[in-house]
Amino acid sequence: MKFPLRLPVLTVAIATCTQFWSVPALADDFALSISPPRFELTAEPGQTVRGVAEMTNAASTATELHFATAEWDLTPDGGVVLSDTLKPDSCRPWVAIERREATLQSKAQFRYRFEVTPPADIPPTECRFAIVVSGAEERVSPGKDVSFPISGQIAIIVYVEVGDVKPDLTIVKADVATINGVQTPVVMVQNTGTAHGRLSAFLTGTDAKGKKRDFAPSTLPILPGETRMIALNVDKGGDAIEAQATPGSADATPDVIAFPLKMSGTMNDTSNSFKFDGVFEP
Repeated sequence: MKFPLRLPVLTVAIATCTQFWSVPALADDFALSISPPRFELTAEPGQTVRGVAEMTNAASTATELHFATAEWDLTPDGGVVLSDTLKPDSCRPWVAIERREATLQSKAQFRYRFEVTPPADIPPTECRFAIVVSGAEERVSPGKDVSFPISGQIAIIVYVEVGDVKPDLTIVKADVATINGVQTPVVMVQNTGTAHGRLSAFLTGTDAKGKKRDFAPSTLPILPGETRMIALNVDKGGDAIEAQATPGSADATPDVIAFPLKMSGTMNDTSNSFKFDGVFEP
């Protein structure tokens, strides 16, 4: 069973990805927030596009910041892996950042600028890179004569769609996977296009006990050339749920689904939609 889904170029940042794109801050005094956490820009060959991120230091002391560009990749579970080594097709040489070091005072804000200039003769492509913001390095000593450096980091993810690029997404399989110890309906989504894409949907499922639930897909991107598992999470209102409730909280008990689960509804992108019907069983 195959459901073709062709998505247009996406240019709107989604706020729910704040968690997704953040690298854990390890230093106690690193309390930096950045808005927006992701940029999705468009450009023509030879055209310069610019972005501005607003940074806020919530710490009680001034924070020394360091800035650098980096390559990034996604792990199967949606984590971000950063690398300083240039990829063969890297677009980081097109990038100019405002500064490499700055000191942000306690409770203060400042705006950080960058720009991207694709070459005039570049064919259509999607440029992807990260701007890594690091705090001052500290040394932690877990024992006698042993120490190691740590620092807090946040990665701003940037997409620049140059020329006529677009995703080409196809749902190739409906399945069930164990996520955080809970059996969850998922779809495998293949992207044979030239830009990243994301699913959105309004879906209703009825399980083997007759219980109905609404579902929403994870907002993880599907990069060109990859097939990614996208979870269809029980929608409890608001944004799609990306994780289980905190243990010990009132919502910590998982909402167990009795499979097989029949699901139907509408898959959406920014310009069109189509009907989806599927059966999910372990």
